[in-house]
Amino acid sequence: MTQPSQQRPSHTALARETGRRGSGAASLPNQATTIDVGQGAPVPVLLAASEQFANRLKKNARMRRKWARREGVSCYRVYDADLPDYAAAIDLYEGEDRSGMPGRWLVVAEYAAPSTVDAEIARARMEDMLALAPRILDVDPEHVFARTRLQARGGSQYGRQDSRREARGIAIREGGLTFEVDFTSYLDTGIFLDHRATRGLVRQRVRELSPCRFLNLFAYTGTATCYAADGGATETVTVDLSNTYLDWAERNMEANGFTGPEHHYVRHDVLDWIEWQVGTRNRWDLIFCDPPTFSNSSKMGRRTWDVQRDHVYLLEGLTRLLTRGGEAIFSCNLRNFRPDLRALDRAGVALEDITASTIPEDFARNHKIHHCYVVRRA
Repeated sequence: MTQPSQQRPSHTALARETGRRGSGAASLPNQATTIDVGQGAPVPVLLAASEQFANRLKKNARMRRKWARREGVSCYRVYDADLPDYAAAIDLYEGEDRSGMPGRWLVVAEYAAPSTVDAEIARARMEDMLALAPRILDVDPEHVFARTRLQARGGSQYGRQDSRREARGIAIREGGLTFEVDFTSYLDTGIFLDHRATRGLVRQRVRELSPCRFLNLFAYTGTATCYAADGGATETVTVDLSNTYLDWAERNMEANGFTGPEHHYVRHDVLDWIEWQVGTRNRWDLIFCDPPTFSNSSKMGRRTWDVQRDHVYLLEGLTRLLTRGGEAIFSCNLRNFRPDLRALDRAGVALEDITASTIPEDFARNHKIHHCYVVRRA
């Protein structure tokens, strides 16, 4: 993945290009200026209005640094479309590269601009954010990675990213544990920062339910499994359809010293696997389930997955895999998700909404970043 200054045109070149296109964007060259953010020479920008973004990011950075030190957090969201015109999420990661050298990395994820916004104006704002953020947050420009979020079925997803420079195998710390992140190979980094508190809840519940058998469905890179193992789970089962993510989950577990025959990794379609397990005697004291919003992976055969359409069927299956007194933690990131409480009640599923307690402070601007529930047998 290239640093932004290598991938995108220079501010001067972009100004020339937008001047040719017209449609209101011709004013961009006259707006080009510099912004003094301290720590060296002023930063060239395309839009004078970007000074508002710089000021807001500086304010956020001061507040977040104090909070992060107090909470012992090293990877967190610094900015989340605080200014509607500068619509992006900026996440800061602190960790070590493969050689063990400490470093800081930024992921700047742009939200798709409305069709009413001139495309070149939106592009200029993103260019300015990419120029200003590393200076304000003291990050090497080569450690800045850009994503563009595009609308997709069931919600938003990141549709484009830088991909010409490698930044893999970065080790970060969270909750006393080590996790591997990758800024170049995939659209997500390997850890969902908004689930920091949820993972802590998993560890807490494992300790309270001890002895506890733990099941992680749609497991991704197994971060929740690591928390469960750290809480003393007597057995963990990690299920995902992707061999890539299962291998990643196993590396995360090994990095934290969790090895042995009590930890199992299963590549399988989760819904098919639940149906199979219901017919066995296998039951779990705690289940964590964080499915995607939508999936039509060819690995699923003719089946498709839609969390709004299929959640009742999924949650009924989870309750049938629980021990007596066991519980599941179910999460999804569909912004407008609405559980079908009548259908769940008919299926014998009791749902407790714990979303508010699982939204970390650095995601407080977006209370719909995810929904989270405790699931029990009615």
